[in-house]
Amino acid sequence: MQIHNPGDTIHIPPQDILEDLLEQVDKLQTQVDELKRLQYSNSSNARDVFLYGCELAGSQYLDLEDHVVPKLHENDPLALMREPNNEFDEHAISVYTTGGLKLGYLPRSNNLILSRLMDEGNLLFGKTKTFHWDGKRLYLVVKVYMRA
Repeated sequence: MQIHNPGDTIHIPPQDILEDLLEQVDKLQTQVDELKRLQYSNSSNARDVFLYGCELAGSQYLDLEDHVVPKLHENDPLALMREPNNEFDEHAISVYTTGGLKLGYLPRSNNLILSRLMDEGNLLFGKTKTFHWDGKRLYLVVKVYMRA
């Protein structure tokens, strides 16, 4: 059995093509999420349903002191974004300020149901509750809501 003809050219894709494709998919997903947000926020009968309160995880790995701490206030809106390709947690949900600064993640121990809700097209978002900066880590309680 011959796989190719001797005169044929074999094209080998660049090594980072998979990473590029995943990045493009993530960008498209972000655009879809933004369109959903606009649709839900323009709906006259939409209401926000409280689902869960938790402490933010992973903030100690981010450089937040100068960027976030002076600007956080109670009840600030927070964007929740799915990260299905996260190497540590396939159900990862990252938490961002409305300005696009990543604060951390919803805890892995309780994100399965929330990630499934998001994957089914539901709009989930957060609000800040209480917070404290200890010099290395942001202790932030996030209230998670679903637009219904």
